[in-house]
Amino acid sequence: MATSKLDSIILEVQRLSLEDQLQLIKRVADILAWGKRVAEGRGLIYGKYHDPAGKETMEEDFRLAEWHPTEKDLNGA
Repeated sequence: MATSKLDSIILEVQRLSLEDQLQLIKRVADILAWGKRVAEGRGLIYGKYHDPAGKETMEEDFRLAEWHPTEKDLNGA
């Protein structure tokens, strides 16, 4: 991003109310956190998904959930 474009964005942010600036910070932080998870290859979080009895997700659960395509799946043959 060109410096002049970044400067114009900063000037616009400075014109926002404090509440709107905080909302902007939260949204940017959420975007960055999501990007970090994607970059690290973490789509699922251990322990977040569990059965009603409270058993946490284990590595085996992730392996079972992976898609392992066959030649027929890929080529229709």
